[in-house]
Amino acid sequence: MRVPFVDLTVVTTQVKDAYLEAVARLLDKKHFILTEEVGEFEKAWAEKCQVRYCVGVNCGADALYLALLAAGIKPGDEVITQGNAYNATVVAIMRAGGVPRFADIDENTLTLDVSKAETLVNEKTKAILPVHLFGQAGDMAALAELAKKHHLVVIEDCAQAHLAEFNGKPIGAFGDAAAFSFYPTKNLGAFGDAGAVTTNNEKIYQEILAKRNLGEVAKNDHRYFGFNMRLDPVQAIVLNLKLRYLEKNTEARKAAGAYYDKLIDEADLPLQPVRKLKGANHVYHLYVVQSLQRDRDDLIKRLLESGVETAVHYPLPVYRQPFYEGPKDPCLVTDKVLGRIISLPMFVGITRGQQEYVVESLIKILK
Repeated sequence: MRVPFVDLTVVTTQVKDAYLEAVARLLDKKHFILTEEVGEFEKAWAEKCQVRYCVGVNCGADALYLALLAAGIKPGDEVITQGNAYNATVVAIMRAGGVPRFADIDENTLTLDVSKAETLVNEKTKAILPVHLFGQAGDMAALAELAKKHHLVVIEDCAQAHLAEFNGKPIGAFGDAAAFSFYPTKNLGAFGDAGAVTTNNEKIYQEILAKRNLGEVAKNDHRYFGFNMRLDPVQAIVLNLKLRYLEKNTEARKAAGAYYDKLIDEADLPLQPVRKLKGANHVYHLYVVQSLQRDRDDLIKRLLESGVETAVHYPLPVYRQPFYEGPKDPCLVTDKVLGRIISLPMFVGITRGQQEYVVESLIKILK
């Protein structure tokens, strides 16, 4: 058997026919920029996230950048994020002129360790940027207390956690603003790049609304230094259609995650799945385990020989990437964990047979 790391067949097939019909209608309208399809998605996604406003933009990386700008990040401001944040998160801080500071993570949940974040707060600290990684929400209660205590802006990176919640409240509704990616492999994925910013702050909303469209607040009235970062209506069509299936597909991911948990636990393997954070639910954008005994890279190689594709999210922290020259805060847990994590196949439509084969392959290699 061969088990791909990701397979988009099911989520694409769900909307393919309706998508082609909707694109045909769009072509007949002969209007292709910031159409009603974009507004329809923005309204629907704001409702899903239980916020007042949503602005559709061209990608998740730019959603983060625009959120940071609108939240008031200026050159020299320090923004705390977590050691295992993805490149796009850190680069967005740098593009806004901010200075990234890296807080370590919890070894079991791999979420931001808020106590470590507090040690980095100083007079230059302006914001904190938690990443809801792999599909699990971070500890937003502790983070809200920290932000209130030190008067910090909170920007959520929700790229991997559509419909995740903390204490029953959707992520994307906690911070001053939140950024989403709809890259094709995400739990809610477009057929190309797409993103959005959610917020309850009208000032942030109005600024991003203008800045994504060359700073324009009305025709030829440019109040802001802006950019061409609009959500394409073709991608908005996909998102509107896929949104109808998102809750059902999320439940399928949760069921697959629970089945992996059961299989790995019963096999008594030297693997540790990401532990659940109290108060958080997990929507399983990725199913990540730590290899506690076997060399991670050798395990990946042996799995591939068995027909099982895997990935690593991420093998090298940004502060160790060649391009990065900013502060390199010590993140000992992050460094240790990133050397042993593996992402197993996870996608809507993965079968129990495929999951059983993945774990059977792990058993043969590890035992």
